[in-house]
Amino acid sequence: MGSEVRLIPLKAWKEINMRRLIHVIDSISDWSGRIFSYLLLVTMLIIGFNVTMRLFGSPQIWAFDISLYSAGALYVVGGAYTLLKDRHVKMDILYVRFSVRTRALLDLLTLPGFLVFCGILLWMGWVRGWESFKMGETLYTGFQPIVWPLRLMIPLGGLLILLQGFAKAVRDLYMVVNGRSLE
Repeated sequence: MGSEVRLIPLKAWKEINMRRLIHVIDSISDWSGRIFSYLLLVTMLIIGFNVTMRLFGSPQIWAFDISLYSAGALYVVGGAYTLLKDRHVKMDILYVRFSVRTRALLDLLTLPGFLVFCGILLWMGWVRGWESFKMGETLYTGFQPIVWPLRLMIPLGGLLILLQGFAKAVRDLYMVVNGRSLE
């Protein structure tokens, strides 16, 4: 009774690796969503601080710009977390009446539009962010903060959404083909 070598069938091995990859993507989306969610607190504190300062006749020149930046970064990078938690706005009137398998098929049918959307976010976000970096672009406000960090959040958010969309598409395809969840 020596040690036996058990071979895992190729199909099972691929499924295990796909589960691992999806788990990694889900973890990235969850982690980034939780980290960037603190920007909501930052935004609220800055706005509250500025409102208080206005009561004393001393509004802060930087407060609007920084609150705009923090809320914008949260909005852009939070998309993957929202997709992970299935919280994007959608028309559920008919969609919820379908079986899970039919919903997965419908989601796969919308995948090309999703890919175009992510491609535009990545491409145009990178182009505009890089141009902004090269020219040292600033906002035309009294504070004049640099713009490129926020602009480069757009392709980062697009990449995170694309990764989470890939994980969802794999789950949906598995559901359509096998009639059961990948997890």
